[in-house]
Formats: sequence, structure tokens, C-alpha cells
Amino acid sequence: MEIRKIFKIMVLEDNELIRNEIYNLLNKSGYEAIKIMDFKEVAKEVKDHSPDLILLDVNLPKDDGFKICTKIRTFSKVPIIIVTNRNTNIDELMGIRLGADDFITKPYNTQILLARIDSILKRAYPTENKAECLQHNKIILNMVKSIIE
Repeated sequence: MEIRKIFKIMVLEDNELIRNEIYNLLNKSGYEAIKIMDFKEVAKEVKDHSPDLILLDVNLPKDDGFKICTKIRTFSKVPIIIVTNRNTNIDELMGIRLGADDFITKPYNTQILLARIDSILKRAYPTENKAECLQHNKIILNMVKSIIE
């Protein structure tokens, strides 16, 4: 039996309401969400947690998201989606040029955000998405047989 990996997604968002909204959405959608609330050593947090994908706001209290994206790219190829209220073409172009994989403006549609996350994860980790089963804690759902094991 093949068990599907539960992807870890790091949320780098300073607005507590939005951070909690995204965190809850991800957990309810079968991901393991990681909230970062101290932005002093983001690169260290990324190294310590080894996320499979990062959702990154641009307007953060210490370094902006563009600078953080640049730092992360010096040591990791982890997929990064910028989720921000900055919506100019220059912001989007800068984010993509600095190494982000996608750029989503707030307010966002949660289903579109989840679809983009899923799409990027499928491209970044193609062999880890082909599974018959989904596991969360000790519960295994066999999707082919439609049973819980």
C-alpha cells in the first residue's frame, strides 16, 4: 500500500487574522501548516522546518518578502507562492524574477489558492503525489477501495 505524503506548507504572514485563516484552510485541506510569527530569522525557520512549499507575504515587519525570497533561494529550491495585497505588475514581475513560483493578490479566492498550491506541489514533487492512500496521524484512507484502514 502506498501512503501519500502530507505536504508541509509554511505560512509567512504578519497579519494574524489572515495567517490563522490560511493556517486553518491548509489543515482542513490535508496539509500540515506551519505558522511563523517571529520574522527575525526566517531563513533559519525555513531550514529548521524544511517545508515543501512557502506562502510568503511581501509586507513583513523586518525584511520584506522579496528580500526573504532572495535569501531562501540562496540555499533552497522550495516552491514559493507570494500572497500579498501589493498588486502592481512591477511587484509581480519582481517576485517572479527573485525566485517565486507564483504570485497571488489579496483578497484571494480560497479554492484558487488551494488549486495553485496543489498544481505547484504536483510539479515540484511528481512521484510523491501518485498514491492510493492518504494518511493523517494513524488514520489511513484508501481512496481506491474507499475504506478507512
